Amino acid sequence: MKTLMQSITLLFVLISLNSLAQNADPKFTKAIKSGLELIANAKGAEDYLKAENQFERIAAVETKEWLPSYYAAYCHLYAGYMTADKELKDQYWDKALLEIDKADALSANNSEIYALRGALQFMKMSVDPRARMYLMGESAESLQKAATLNPENPRTDLIRGQDIFYTPEAFGGGKAKAKSLLESAVAKFAIFKPANTIDPNWGAESAKTLLAQCK
Repeated sequence: MKTLMQSITLLFVLISLNSLAQNADPKFTKAIKSGLELIANAKGAEDYLKAENQFERIAAVETKEWLPSYYAAYCHLYAGYMTADKELKDQYWDKALLEIDKADALSANNSEIYALRGALQFMKMSVDPRARMYLMGESAESLQKAATLNPENPRTDLIRGQDIFYTPEAFGGGKAKAKSLLESAVAKFAIFKPANTIDPNWGAESAKTLLAQCK
């Protein structure tokens, strides 16, 4: 009887989850996919800023959804990557941290949010390492939290590996030390399946590219 009740309960949960997936707001999904398409086709900072504006508009309407602010932060992260001006980098990453805080307020204890926050904190540190070394510790804490919340999240290992990859060997980084994390990221990406078509699913190609440079 106990086994039967457990089976019935599991079946009910699966049906409920399937119902939720089917009842997802198609307009919201379409809007997010439109922004993701802008990201996929982005070639430079201006393209990422255009995508960020799209997600910001979605966030203004869908005030209970965390994904728009998450993707807005992601866009600002990459806009900073592709900008040479340090002041602009700082501005973009400051905005990204505010956006990731908004996402966190809507979806607490979310591994994806903590992983992206860790990436942003590391990049903020990189603008002025001497004055901002404390952000290295904050980044490590965020990434550890991301790993604890979801050990199978491949983006956590990717970001950790990427940070070490670009840190000079004299400061404890380098390709050799990054290799194991990037190998782990690639392995996790191979089996990772997002919960739906609009949840975070980025980073697999970056992990493969960086790992190839470690060999």
